[in-house]
Amino acid sequence: MTQQHSAQTRIVVVTGMAGSGKSVALRALEDLGFHCVDNLPALLLPQFLEACAAGQLHSRHVALALDARDRSMPTALLSCWDRLNQIAQVDMLFLEARNEILLNRFRETRRSHPLSSAILGDEENPAADTLSSAIELDAEILEPVRKCATRVIDSSAMSSQMLRQIIFHDYAPSTRHLELAVLLVSFGFKHGTPADLDSLFDVRCFPNPHYNATLRPLTGLDAKVSDFVLSDPNVATFVDKVSDLFSFLVPLYKTEGKRYLGVGIGCTGGKHRSVAIVESLGKRLRPLIPNLKIEHRHFDRE
Repeated sequence: MTQQHSAQTRIVVVTGMAGSGKSVALRALEDLGFHCVDNLPALLLPQFLEACAAGQLHSRHVALALDARDRSMPTALLSCWDRLNQIAQVDMLFLEARNEILLNRFRETRRSHPLSSAILGDEENPAADTLSSAIELDAEILEPVRKCATRVIDSSAMSSQMLRQIIFHDYAPSTRHLELAVLLVSFGFKHGTPADLDSLFDVRCFPNPHYNATLRPLTGLDAKVSDFVLSDPNVATFVDKVSDLFSFLVPLYKTEGKRYLGVGIGCTGGKHRSVAIVESLGKRLRPLIPNLKIEHRHFDRE
């Protein structure tokens, strides 16, 4: 049981200097579908590893963030290292940055360093009195862990977005996790504009089936309404241009690391034009965007 699970499980240990981007890396791994555990106390490491070995986390991809706030962490982690490699495929990602960069980051955010005297410290583990000494203490505590890292990333010259892209590229469990999820929404302006949209198109400029007594009780899901809406040459041009636009944008969004895109098509009531156009766009875009979903918010309202 354990051997079968260990062949499938992947554990990424995320550690490194405070201010170097561990939170960004952990959030990126979470977006990739990893079960993420942040700042686990070192004394719980053995129980955590056995839970992984027994498959109790119900995930084959686990990310564990550890740092120097727990002074016993390096010793505890290294003592568990052999067991960790027995139960899973293990990567240790160590993040660091130059001291002057870390200084600037803490000053800009006005956050206290986790090893500063303002946060912790006792007789056995005295805290640092200054930000510079806290950074040096951090490096000293973590040096044994750094030597075991399978990947060291210096984030000194990186933006958060660049670091996120590296994590996506290096740790995606499969290419599907890199796919952009797109929600294509039809809605009616008179019922309110949805708040969860990134892009919005107003199609009230096209002929309205509402004024056709035969079509009024139907929706854009009915062939008669769809044929009426899509037979307008301007609507056909609109669908072509929007399809071309997202054919251009989607690869750029994926490269940038965007995980979700909400696109709204709105008409007056959300019953006819927007529904028919969303259905047409969905057929055009689905080969480009496998993870595309369609939602009609207001088509069943009077």
